[in-house]
Amino acid sequence: MPLPPGAGTSRSACCRWWGLAGLFFAILLGYVTTKKSGTTFAMITLGIGELVFAMSLMIPEFFGGEAGVSGDRVVGEPVMGITYGPARQLYYLIAIYTFVCVLLMYAFTQTPLGRMLNAVRDNPERVEFIGYSSQNVRYLAFIIAGFFAGISGGLAALHFELVTAEVVGANRSGAYLLFTFLGAPPSFSAPSSAPC
Repeated sequence: MPLPPGAGTSRSACCRWWGLAGLFFAILLGYVTTKKSGTTFAMITLGIGELVFAMSLMIPEFFGGEAGVSGDRVVGEPVMGITYGPARQLYYLIAIYTFVCVLLMYAFTQTPLGRMLNAVRDNPERVEFIGYSSQNVRYLAFIIAGFFAGISGGLAALHFELVTAEVVGANRSGAYLLFTFLGAPPSFSAPSSAPC
């Protein structure tokens, strides 16, 4: 089953569209899931992931079933002579997107909303006391995270040229929840400096 129409026309525009798709689903599902925090929030998001996994197997016409959805990254006109067929060209596309997204995420942590997220993480009662809704702050963070997750998924689809049900399965979702709970010191560079 091919990727949706227009997804292979411009590889770099494709990742932005996947980012907007992630943003859309974060807006759609985020308000309900961010009413709770901590372990309850993690279990709600894991449950939604399991619903998507079940749908991917139940609706093979859209999700491709167990075979998944395949794509071809070299379909379409070259952009400035670049086809993204060779692995080196794709590597640079992914590296540029990653660098730009990391810069945007770091810039976000320096905004007042980013600082308010730190306050919600540390003491949500105090945030409520000074007049902010901790649920709304978590909701906005969920929306922004959905956008970056969509870009990440679009880049993964370009790289592997195949998206299967395993991508939204319990193993991968549980691994990301485990990474979140294990965590690292609360600094932006902590994940890159943590021991492997």
